[in-house]
Amino acid sequence: MAKLSSFVFFDLETTDIPGLKTPKITELSLIACSKLHLLQTKHGEIPRVLHKQTFCLNPQRLIHPKASEITGLYNDLLENESKFDENTAQLIVLFLERLQSPTCLVAHNGNRFDFPILKKELEALKAHLPDATYCIDSLPLFQTLDQISTQQEKIAQENEKNELADLELTAISAMEELEGKETTLSQMQKLNETTPRRDKINEHYKRALRSYLDVTPTQETKETPKKSPPRSKRQLFPDAHEGPSGADIPEPEPAAQSSSGMKPARKRFRLCDIYERSFGEPPKCAHYAEGDVKALLKCAIAHGPNFVAYAEEHCVRFSHFSGKM
Repeated sequence: MAKLSSFVFFDLETTDIPGLKTPKITELSLIACSKLHLLQTKHGEIPRVLHKQTFCLNPQRLIHPKASEITGLYNDLLENESKFDENTAQLIVLFLERLQSPTCLVAHNGNRFDFPILKKELEALKAHLPDATYCIDSLPLFQTLDQISTQQEKIAQENEKNELADLELTAISAMEELEGKETTLSQMQKLNETTPRRDKINEHYKRALRSYLDVTPTQETKETPKKSPPRSKRQLFPDAHEGPSGADIPEPEPAAQSSSGMKPARKRFRLCDIYERSFGEPPKCAHYAEGDVKALLKCAIAHGPNFVAYAEEHCVRFSHFSGKM
């Protein structure tokens, strides 16, 4: 477990669609902030103190038309830009050395895309990031945090249902006990001489009580009130299995069937999906490296302490990262 001091949110745009062949970088963006400022920033905002670095690069290779369509970067736009060279690598190293150490690179789907590409470019130039540079893939991170949130919501809903059922049963039992006393029954009969029968009076008061509580009756016979099930102790982060890139990726939960027998739509964890669930609108400037980095930063801030706790527990040194595309 690493005690981190800074987070560096990181994104690449490249020449090719993932899976076709090893891409070359066309745009690279890094936005850094301290852990303290990340934790102090309010939901929906970004820290005032940020460190930024963005490059557009000549990939010296034809950009796939689909990649250009997504990123807006074409060969003619980049033909006069510098390539990823020793100067570029040195600027990245110097940028990281300025930050409070240890630092952690954060990239969405970084284990399978951003980290291997960056590492390959650096190794070709025999360049190395500072030793206290770690990395974490935010894709399994947000999947895990979503699972934890869903479990907590289920527990809270179950506890609320049990507490409401206990309240109804206790109130009705108390009413029946009160109604059973002769003095109470006599007073009730005087208030309603037209309906002197006890069972009708009981039903009237029970219906009024249930209406007040706004609950559905469970069982009107006397029985021992149900106790709320104890909350089970859960680890902050459930066990995970090792993914193909060497990072811990949580085991997905099986999709529950609805009452109609149809499986609900599977939740997606693209960065734009996570952002929209967090803020109710799509991110701005998607697939512009700096725009995606800002969106990722805001999603991290939305999860605050849980984001930091997961990152510190699961990050690995960038020099030890061995994931391959």
